[in-house]
Amino acid sequence: MTSPEDASPVKPPPSFSGAPIVVPKSTYSADTIQSPRTFSSEPRDSPSIAASTAQLPYRNESPSRSASPSSRLSSSVSLPNRASIGSPLGSLPDGGDNIRSLIIRSFAPPIAIFASDDTEDLVRQKGFNGGFRELLRPFGENIAGKVVVRDSVGSSRAWEDYSVHFVDLYSHKNQQIDATSPPTSPLVLLEEVLQRRLDSFDDSTHRWSHFNQTPMTNTPLSSPFYQLLLRRLLSVDSPTPHETFSHPVACVITISSRNKTPLESLRQLYAQTTQGNKAPLPYVHAEFLRYYVLVHDEDRDDIAESTKLYDQMKRHFGLHCHLLRLRSNQCVVTDDDSMEVPLCEWLSPEEELSKINETSALIDLGTEAAYLFESDVTAIKTLVRELVVQSVIPFMENKVALWNDQVASRRRGLSGRFMSMSRRWAGFGSGSKSNSSGSAGSMTGNYDAMQGFYKPEVPEAILRKLGDFAFMLRDYKLAASTYDLVRSDYSNDKAWKYHAGAHEMCALSMLLNPLSSTAKNKLEGIDQMIDTACYSYLTRCSDAVNTLRCLTLSVELLKSRGGSATEGAARWAMRVMELGLTGPIGQALFTERVSACYASKTSTGGARWGSRRRKAAMWSILASDSWLKLGKPAFASVCLEDADRLYAEVLEKDGIFSMPDMREFIDNLKHAVKVEYLESKGVDTSDETVVAKQLGTEETSEKLDKRSNRRSLIVTSAQLENGPLNPLKHQGDGPKSLDDDFE
Repeated sequence: MTSPEDASPVKPPPSFSGAPIVVPKSTYSADTIQSPRTFSSEPRDSPSIAASTAQLPYRNESPSRSASPSSRLSSSVSLPNRASIGSPLGSLPDGGDNIRSLIIRSFAPPIAIFASDDTEDLVRQKGFNGGFRELLRPFGENIAGKVVVRDSVGSSRAWEDYSVHFVDLYSHKNQQIDATSPPTSPLVLLEEVLQRRLDSFDDSTHRWSHFNQTPMTNTPLSSPFYQLLLRRLLSVDSPTPHETFSHPVACVITISSRNKTPLESLRQLYAQTTQGNKAPLPYVHAEFLRYYVLVHDEDRDDIAESTKLYDQMKRHFGLHCHLLRLRSNQCVVTDDDSMEVPLCEWLSPEEELSKINETSALIDLGTEAAYLFESDVTAIKTLVRELVVQSVIPFMENKVALWNDQVASRRRGLSGRFMSMSRRWAGFGSGSKSNSSGSAGSMTGNYDAMQGFYKPEVPEAILRKLGDFAFMLRDYKLAASTYDLVRSDYSNDKAWKYHAGAHEMCALSMLLNPLSSTAKNKLEGIDQMIDTACYSYLTRCSDAVNTLRCLTLSVELLKSRGGSATEGAARWAMRVMELGLTGPIGQALFTERVSACYASKTSTGGARWGSRRRKAAMWSILASDSWLKLGKPAFASVCLEDADRLYAEVLEKDGIFSMPDMREFIDNLKHAVKVEYLESKGVDTSDETVVAKQLGTEETSEKLDKRSNRRSLIVTSAQLENGPLNPLKHQGDGPKSLDDDFE
């Protein structure tokens, strides 16, 4: 249970009634991110429409109600739509709005790579300067074939999209030692990644493959740049004791056939992973799997000798061994059996920026892609699959069964409940450390407040690792029950980051469990856990990165639930903007996401009661204004296209009311976007005749003179209630639209 001080209520979305809503240009810096605001009763500036409709050039007539959205928006200037915007992910776009699958794949078992110097030299000779990890990394993100995973009750399920993350062994430790200045906030780097990708889109759209879209549906698909934001956020690679998703599940120890003393080298590498310079950090559990790989050089070494050495390795180190046969020669695109190496999907913001800087010149030369021989690709895929299916998955399943039986089951049993209550209320069963403190009755005594972590062998750390292992094995029922079991211990010990993480992952596990209930009372409990997690992350730990991750994943998983959960998703997306966790580009993307949440709200009954199309259209207009402020008319056009379609659906629902004011408002917004688009293409818009010719319309001098204020739309609350954004209300004494009763 959550203590009263943790149970802060879920804040409502920013109000759209009262004084005029004006959104100043977003201020964004490292200071605002590293010192985030705490939750308070006073809402911060929230994104909204920021300018007066009177400042926009109005047309003299509105299109008829019967005109289709596409015909109403046609003109001489062709602006991009969502289907034509290139994906910054290159060849890694989602075919649809399948964000749920993306989230599931992001929490993959981390496997560390520790290779000998001779192995690294061989791989660099092949053209991979990052070494053996760079060679394996892309193939771990998409394991060939089905991967069967067994859950805690013994039932098996085959996954076709299972993956692992290959990481450097304890690179964080070296970074902490070598660091001479505080690192830049990952959120600042994330905003810079978005800015660089947006600039690249403006400069040369042909560099990116087109974003694959499903046919137009009633629900807007997620922007490819939003997916980029989500991937980079989920790839933030920062060391943390409170969760074990970045702690290695296994370590691949590698030597090559060039090694003069192979068995001795393997022993030395193993020793370094236990007590040498690669030893685990104090909060990392040292009992992870060791997997031994011998890389044979097909071009220069004798396979018979390598086979003998491989047999010796199996006798000395067991069955967790593999012989990898690679060619040491570098492959180029002109080779007959060359294959392009897949792109890495999960790059941290820092890695993404480094990649952009390194490949900017290579792209112009057309040499940015890496290639491998077909035999090398086959051998690497075989290695990765055997490593995961035959070693890593069984190792994790055995650990889950062991910890669940020895630790979690005792906590869930009657004796475990009694000991927990006795520690909390009477002080029985507490450690000597807790007994010596003033509030010892409610503490386990295992939390080291000075260093900020539990030692890896104590029950609280093992339970967290059990929950994380179950989550990575996609056993969300066991994960949710384990996180729920340990939440109170973290609260009693005042281990606030552990406390926040347990609430976050318990909520996410419940949302990912397909069998969990979607009843309103269940969703309220999930909302309370999300709110508690954000409060502890942000207010108690000043951790903006995990706050943003918690809120973003909650938005997407609630949205995927459908029904009333979509409105909760919209509220949490508004919370992201209210707290200022992202920069201007992130604000625009989350504004789009609020619209998508409302648009995905399904109606009930033949009258379509309960839909939120008009709200979705309004937020699309807000997003369009945000993109205009950023000087991105192409993206503003996409949002206007969505808004126009959504308003058209409201119009066609009953066929009673036309929407001349709204139609006029959107037409003038579109005109402002087109003029901005012409400027971005170098057209001199000071010449009214040229502008009118380019737009294919007759524009008066008065209209063209007003475009100086087109980037800021001011709409008062009265206009939002009764004016052009909600023209269905108060039209004479006639009946109201059904949406008025449910929005």
